[in-house]
Amino acid sequence: MKRPACLKSSYSTESTCRDLLETWSSLEAAHYTMKIFLAFLLAMGIIVTQGDAFCFSKLFKPGEAEKGCMLDGVLYPFGEIPRTENCFRCSCSKNEMHCCSLYHTPVNYDKETCKVIFNKKNCDYEVVQKHPSKPCSGYARVG
Repeated sequence: MKRPACLKSSYSTESTCRDLLETWSSLEAAHYTMKIFLAFLLAMGIIVTQGDAFCFSKLFKPGEAEKGCMLDGVLYPFGEIPRTENCFRCSCSKNEMHCCSLYHTPVNYDKETCKVIFNKKNCDYEVVQKHPSKPCSGYARVG
C-alpha cells in the first residue's frame, strides 16, 4: 500500500494533512492485523484437520446400495448414523458411505509399562498399567 502524499494547495492545511496521514496509518495497522488474523485461522484449520479422527469413504456401484449401506456385515439405513457397532460416525447414501472414527488411537506411550485396551462401550482406548505399581502417563492420541 502506498502512503498518500499531502499536496500543497489552497484546500490542504497542515492539520488536514496530518489527519490524512493518521487515518492512513490506522488503515495500514488494520490491514496488517487482518493478515495476521487470516494466517492464524489458516494455521488453526490445518491443526484441527490434522487432529481429526481418521475417515474413509466407500463408493457404491449403481444398484449396490438399494436398501442401505453395508459396513462390517451390518446393514445401516440411508442418512446419518451417529454411531456404528464399531465406533464410527457415518453418512449413508445410494452413492457412497462416508465414515469417521469416534476414537483416537494412543501413541507415544511407554509400551514397557503400559498397554492399550479398546473400550467398545465408550468408543475409546484406555492406556492402562501392565503392572499396578508403574504409572501410565504422557501419551498422545492420533486419529
